[in-house]
Formats: sequence, structure tokens, C-alpha cells
Amino acid sequence: MTQYIENIVIGNPIVEPKELLARDDKDWEEVEKDKTLFTNERFLPRLLIELGVYKSINEIRKNKPELVKELNEIDYIDKLKVSKKRFLWIVVGE
Repeated sequence: MTQYIENIVIGNPIVEPKELLARDDKDWEEVEKDKTLFTNERFLPRLLIELGVYKSINEIRKNKPELVKELNEIDYIDKLKVSKKRFLWIVVGE
């Protein structure tokens, strides 16, 4: 993936993603929307590989085992540290 992604929206959130990920409508339209991935994938390691943060599930298991999980519950994960310099904001919907 060539685009830089900071936000992930999984499934159908019960709250509008812009309410959680942006300061206001302008911030959402001009900044956050372009760096948000909308997906139905719930296995976090697959998302991290798709985003280019890690190369394989084995690399994640070895270096960040706490990131090997399914995101099945409705949730909002604020500033999840996925590598030394990279954070993600994740909205998990139904």
C-alpha cells in the first residue's frame, strides 16, 4: 500500500468515524479521511502487513505478540503503538 494510513475503520461503526478521528468536519474532509482505511478485515496482523508496518505474521508474533489478535468487539483504540514511530487509531464496528 503506497498511501500513508493512520486510522482504520473496521465494519460498521456505531459512531461516525469522523466523530472519533477528527476535530471537526473540515479536519475530517481535508486531513483524516484521506489517511483512513475502511475495511472488514478483523485480524490485526493482516492489517499491519497490508499497511506495510510488518512483513509477516511471524515477525509480529516475535516482536509484538500483543498485536496478534482479532478485533471482534465494538471498540475504539486510541493511539495504538504498532512500531517505534508508528501509531494507529482504530474504530471497530459491527
